[in-house]
Amino acid sequence: KPAAMYYLNKAVFAVLNPASATLILLALSLLLLWKGEKRQSVCMRRCAGVAGALAFAVLLFFSLPLATYILGMPLEKEFPVTAAADVPEADAIVVLGGGMCANTNSTARLYPDMGPGADRVWHAARLYHAGKAPFVIASGIMERESTRPLLVDFGIPEGALIVENDSLNTEENAAFTERVLREKFGADAKLRILLVTSAWHMRRSAFMFKKYAPSLEIICAPADYDAMVAMDRPLRGKDFIPAADAFSRNATAWKEIVGFYGYKWFRR
Repeated sequence: KPAAMYYLNKAVFAVLNPASATLILLALSLLLLWKGEKRQSVCMRRCAGVAGALAFAVLLFFSLPLATYILGMPLEKEFPVTAAADVPEADAIVVLGGGMCANTNSTARLYPDMGPGADRVWHAARLYHAGKAPFVIASGIMERESTRPLLVDFGIPEGALIVENDSLNTEENAAFTERVLREKFGADAKLRILLVTSAWHMRRSAFMFKKYAPSLEIICAPADYDAMVAMDRPLRGKDFIPAADAFSRNATAWKEIVGFYGYKWFRR
C-alpha cells in the first residue's frame, strides 16, 4: 500500500505539473481543432481555442518571476531565517532526503552529487557542530549512499549518524523516523527533534511529522531558501518577463502546494 500510494502521488503530479498541464492542454486543443474541422463544429473549434489559450496562460504564469511572489514566498515566509546558534537544543537532528543524488554505476558520478536542496545537509551538519543535538538522522531512500557520505565529509562522526534508508516520501519520513527514535530512546521517552529540510518543503514536512509522528515535538530548522533569496526585494520590470529559472522555481512551489492540500484534504 505505501508503495502504491507513492506511485499514485507521482502519477497525479505528473498530470498536474505545469509542463505536463501545458502539453495536455495543447494536445487537447489540437484534437478539438481537428475534430471541429472534420465535423464542421463551431463549438469544438471554440473549445479548441479555449484549451489553447489556457495552455498559453499556464506556461506564461509559471514562467514569470512574479509568480514566485504568489506561490513560493508564502511557503517560505512562514518559517523565518534563524541562525544555527539561536536554534533550540533537541534530542536529534532529522534531515530529510532529496538534497543529494546517490552514486551510481555511471562513470560520470564517482561521488554523490549535491543537488539543489543540498543546503539542508550542510545545515544539519551546522546544527550538529553548534551542539544542538547529539545525533543526526538522515531520512530517505538511498540516503546511506548519498547524504551520509557528505555528512561524514562535514565532520560528523559515524557514531552520531543514524540512517533511515527506507522511506519513499515525506509521510514515510515521519513514520519511519519516529520508529527509529522509539527503538533508540524507548517508547515513553519525550523527544524533541530539529526538522531540517528546504524552506519551501517545510510546511508540508511539519504537517506530515505532526500527523504521522505525533509523539515527537517538532522544531522547524529550514534551510535552502529559494523564493526568498530570489525575490525578497521590490518588484522590478523583469519580473514580468518569462524566465526558465522562474519556471523551475514556480513548478517546485506548485508541487508543494498541491502535495500539502492533497494530503490535508484527501488523506485521513
